[in-house]
Amino acid sequence: MQDNNTYDVVIIGSGLGGLMSAVMLAKEGMKVCVLERDKQIGGCLQTFSVRKKVFDSCVHYIGGLGEGHTLYTLFSYAGIMDKLLLKAYDPNAFDTIAFGDDETLYPHAQGLDNFKEQLLQYFPEEKVALNNYIKAITTVGDHFPLYRLRAGDANEKAVVSNWGLTQKLYEFTQNKRLQNVLAGNNLLYAGIANKTPFYLHALVTESYIHSSHKVMPGSSQISKFLWQQLQDYGGEVFRNTEVTKLAEENGSISYAETKDGQRFYGKQFIANTHPVVLLDMVDSSLFRPAYRNRVKGLEQTISTFMLNLVLEPGKVPMRHHNIYWHGSDDAWAATEYTPEDWPANYAAFFTEDVHKPGYAESISILSYMHYDEVKQWESTVNYTVAPHERGVSYDEFKQQRAEKLLSKLYQGIPELKGNITAQKIATPLTYRDYTGTPKGSLYGILKDVHKPNETSIATRTKIPNLYMTGQNVNLHGVLGVSITAVATCAELVGMEYLLNKIKKAP
Repeated sequence: MQDNNTYDVVIIGSGLGGLMSAVMLAKEGMKVCVLERDKQIGGCLQTFSVRKKVFDSCVHYIGGLGEGHTLYTLFSYAGIMDKLLLKAYDPNAFDTIAFGDDETLYPHAQGLDNFKEQLLQYFPEEKVALNNYIKAITTVGDHFPLYRLRAGDANEKAVVSNWGLTQKLYEFTQNKRLQNVLAGNNLLYAGIANKTPFYLHALVTESYIHSSHKVMPGSSQISKFLWQQLQDYGGEVFRNTEVTKLAEENGSISYAETKDGQRFYGKQFIANTHPVVLLDMVDSSLFRPAYRNRVKGLEQTISTFMLNLVLEPGKVPMRHHNIYWHGSDDAWAATEYTPEDWPANYAAFFTEDVHKPGYAESISILSYMHYDEVKQWESTVNYTVAPHERGVSYDEFKQQRAEKLLSKLYQGIPELKGNITAQKIATPLTYRDYTGTPKGSLYGILKDVHKPNETSIATRTKIPNLYMTGQNVNLHGVLGVSITAVATCAELVGMEYLLNKIKKAP
C-alpha cells in the first residue's frame, strides 16, 4: 500500500452528490479523492455541444437558487454560488402546462402568492383550493428538517410522508383540470398516479416556486466549479477510472479497485452510484441475499427520449418558460403510453441566442420512453470512453421517433418548421450509458407512498465505513441530491456541527 494512494475518503462517482460530499469533507481537512469512470465529470450535470451550441443532458433548469433558499445556502457554503451565471425565468410563468389541442398555457409562477394569483385568472372559483395547496407544500417543507437546514428527526417526516399526491390534489379541489395543471410538470419526478408521494411533488415544486433559473452556458458549470473548489482544498478527481470492485476485509471496505487494477485505499468510502451498481461492486456477506434481491427488484422511474435542436438564428421567438404538453387531459397518462400513441407528452426547454436577444438558439425536448422500446440494442454500449455504433436499425428507430415528435411539436410551436439546422437524439440507452442508471431511469428508484420503507435507501449501509449518496438516497434533483450530500457527510462529521457551519456560510 502506497501513502499517495491512501485517503481519508474515497468517493465513487463524480455526480453532484459525490462532488458536494467531496468538497464538504475536503473543507474539513480530510484527504479526499473522487473516482469517475467517464471523461466528463458531473453525472446528470453533464453537457454536450452541437454546432457549438451547449445542451444540458439532464438538468435543464434549477429551483431554489434565489437568495434565502436552502440550495442557495448550500452552494454558498460549497463556494460556488457567486461563480454561477444564472438566467432567470419569467416570474409569472417558469413552467406552462398544455393539454391536447387546447392552446391554453396554464402558468406555474414564481413566488407563493404570485403562483396562486396567476392560476386564479384561469380558475377564479378555486381560491380556497389554491390557498390550501400552497399551505400544504409549505407544511411538507417544514416537516423535512434538512430542507430547512435543521437536524430534526424521522418522526417529523412521518407526519406527511404517507400523503399520496393524486389523493391530496383531489382533497384540495374537485376541478379535474386544476388537479392536472398542478401536477402538469410531473416529468420533473416521473410521477405515477396513486403511487407518487405528495412530499416528492411538494419539495420539488416549492423550490421552483421560490426561484427558477437556467445555469449558463450549461449545468456542467456546477460540477466545474465544485471540482475547482475540491482542488483548492487538496482533493483529487481521477477521470477515466472505472471502479469494478470494493474489497471488504474484516467487516469494512479496504480499497476500491479499478478496471485496470489500480487500488485506492481509504478509511471511509462513499458510493455516488445507483444501489444496484454498488451491489455488483461489493462481494460481501454483510449485504444479505434478501437485501440484494429487494434492491434489485425495486421499480425504476421511466426513461426518456430527448431531441436536441439547433435553430436558425432569429427565427424562433424565445420562451422564458418551459412547456409541458400532455396528449390527453390526464397529466398522469403518459407513463402508460403504447408505441402507437407515442409521444404522449413532452417537455420543451429553450435557450436564448445571446447574439439575437428575443430569439431561441436551441431547444431540448424530452418525452417519456419505456426501456423496452430499445431493449433489442441493450447489449451495445456507447459513451465517451467506450464509443461504439449501435447499428443501422437503431439509427432508423431514432430518426423515425424524432420525426413523430417533431410533427407533434410543430402543432404547438409552428415556427420550428423549416428552422432546424441540426439535431442530436438521445434514448434510454444513452441515459443508461452516461448516467450509470439501470434501464436509463430518469430519477433512479421509483418512490411509492404505499411502500415507504421498501423504496427508501439509507445513507448508511451494512458495512460500517461504506455510505451512499446521490439521487436514489432521500430525493433526486439538484436540491434533493445536495441535501442528501449533507446527510451523508453528517455521518462522518456530525449533523449539528455541519449544519452550523453551513448556516454561517457567507
